[in-house]
Order: sequence, then structure tokens, then C-alpha cells
Amino acid sequence: MRAVLLALATMLLAGPALADPEANKKIVIDFYEKALNQKDFDAAATYFGPRYIQHNPLVPDGPDGLKRLVAFLKEKFPNARSTIKRAIAD
Repeated sequence: MRAVLLALATMLLAGPALADPEANKKIVIDFYEKALNQKDFDAAATYFGPRYIQHNPLVPDGPDGLKRLVAFLKEKFPNARSTIKRAIAD
């Protein structure tokens, strides 16, 4: 799960957004909720920057890799959910 959050932070955070850790945490948590819990790739894709680096070795980099992961989760584990208990930013 840490790898997923690292990937999200790498993908989402750039430029001036780095100055506000609380806003960054909200962005990452919202992305996680949309992509992995709601399994809504299109909603999650609104957060993509110019590149997406996936830290899960089983999922390729780029939006297509995440799109395939979300489709797989939607098909095989439609009711699966996870909770972020703590988000840390500095």
C-alpha cells in the first residue's frame, strides 16, 4: 500500500502544490478513493500530471497501466475497499 501512495504523490505533486502538505494529502486521498475504492478511472484521471510513475512492479507506468489495474479490480474485486488510516506529508 505504501508503494501506491508513493506513486500517487510522485504523479500528483508538482510545483506550487508542494507548499501545502494538507492540500497534497487531500489530493492523494481523493485520487486513491476514486481509483481504487470507487474504481472510477476517469474520475481519478483528472489528477494526472504529465507523467505517471507506478511503483507497483506488477503494473506498468503511465495512465494505461492504472486503467488496466482499475478495470481488473472492478471485474475481479468489485466490492473490495481499503481505508487510509494515516496520511503523512512534509
